[in-house]
Amino acid sequence: MSDKDLAFRHFPIIVFDRMEPFLPSRVGYSVFRSPSDSRVDYKRKLSTTSAISFGLPGLESVIEYGIWWDWDIEHLYELEAAWVYLGRSGEYMKVEASWHGDYKEILVDGKIPVRDGRPVVFSQPGKHAFAASPEAFKPEEKYIEPCSAGAGSMGLLVTPLFEGKIVTSPERDRLVREYLKTKAFVPSFQFTKEWRMPRESFVPWERLEKWIPVRVEEIISRLAGGKRP
Repeated sequence: MSDKDLAFRHFPIIVFDRMEPFLPSRVGYSVFRSPSDSRVDYKRKLSTTSAISFGLPGLESVIEYGIWWDWDIEHLYELEAAWVYLGRSGEYMKVEASWHGDYKEILVDGKIPVRDGRPVVFSQPGKHAFAASPEAFKPEEKYIEPCSAGAGSMGLLVTPLFEGKIVTSPERDRLVREYLKTKAFVPSFQFTKEWRMPRESFVPWERLEKWIPVRVEEIISRLAGGKRP
């Protein structure tokens, strides 16, 4: 099985709030068969204690996913991450996913949640951090403000991964804020929108990493020209 087929086969099902306005459009994948630094998660890459290890007996490979959205409700572009650990028989040994600059193991009652042979993760409304269940998004009041009054508040975000590759300015921030204010919403906290990424959306991480700054410039150009991004 090719790395792309392996990544597609084991990509988590993502469950969104019924009112979620933004869905991911591309996934960058890497398949590790020996210990490695993360290519996607900057904080994890720098940590000597949380690099991708192969300490689990019987572990065959780790698939790292960089999941791309054009939009987070507070800023232009979103890149979240997930890690799927596979045993020699293709069984799921561990699943981890990003959460606001950190990451969590995905477990429900001590077990990896699986549906139709794939792991399942829930996405924070508007912000897309991952959790094992909707219980992570309580109290609900905490998760409403970023999607409503906070829409667009962070403008064009530049994360450490793209410093020097993506450039912001007051004018670019303004364009992003004005667009995202039109997307403000109140989450329903009814997680009924199930998303399965199509195979054609999967590319090696190196390709996605190079494409992202180009995509950001394209979006800004369209906004500046008064067009829909």
